Amino acid sequence: MSAYGNVPDEDVKIVRRATGVAAQAVQSLPSGGSSGWVVVAYESVLEAILRDWVENGTDDLDDGDAEDLGQIVRASAEVALLQEPSLQDATFRTVLKGWLGDWVANWGTGE
Repeated sequence: MSAYGNVPDEDVKIVRRATGVAAQAVQSLPSGGSSGWVVVAYESVLEAILRDWVENGTDDLDDGDAEDLGQIVRASAEVALLQEPSLQDATFRTVLKGWLGDWVANWGTGE
């Protein structure tokens, strides 16, 4: 039996890897953004990874996935920084959520 009861050890391993990849992706944030973007990015990336696992059965994150997610975070932040300051936070959250939704739906499907 698992150390976590009915939670399979393999699932715990997958979730641990997901948290590590999300933390790595946050490191791609450029300077100049809101301090809250770190938490937004971490939560959004982790949610996308877990959603990809549940919906698509993707449990084999690799360095390429980590790099892609980091680039999505960076690109979202850079797009947001081009907006007026009052719109930057909303832009970052919205663009990041959209790109991560596309990552879950389409990346890794051969498209």
